[in-house]
Amino acid sequence: MIDDLLRDLHAVWKADSVIARIWTEVLARRFGLLALSGLIGTFGLAAANVAAFFGLEPLWGPVWAAATMAVVNLVLAGIVLVCSNRVRPGRELELALELRKMGLESVQADAQDLKGTFDAIGQEIRQTRDSIAGIIHHPLDAATEKVLIPAALSLIRGLRGKKSAA
Repeated sequence: MIDDLLRDLHAVWKADSVIARIWTEVLARRFGLLALSGLIGTFGLAAANVAAFFGLEPLWGPVWAAATMAVVNLVLAGIVLVCSNRVRPGRELELALELRKMGLESVQADAQDLKGTFDAIGQEIRQTRDSIAGIIHHPLDAATEKVLIPAALSLIRGLRGKKSAA
């Protein structure tokens, strides 16, 4: 019974570790994509600053090239940001959650069985205690009930058996 409980707890622990690993991988991918998006956005912002600076100098020259690069970098950063938000765990997470649920149900069932066993042991201890208390407080009643009555019944049965045989 306790072995079943420990086995089920081990299964729940394994399912939880799989779930944690899956979420760690998802968060690592998201973080990587967010870092890339931030880096691209930083380059876009730097290019936008350079473009604004050059835009103030001569009215139309190398500014458009820098402005175009800034816009392209910002668009790329937006695309990477959208992709990072769409990263989701796969079917392994569903399986791990189902295994965890089954393990917890087994642990609950084992705990109920264990509780029933302990309750039965407690009831037997109470009955034994009551029997001992009865013998101590009323020794003649206990002796009559436990010894004399069964002995008398055995004697009567024995005598009846001899009459039938004769």
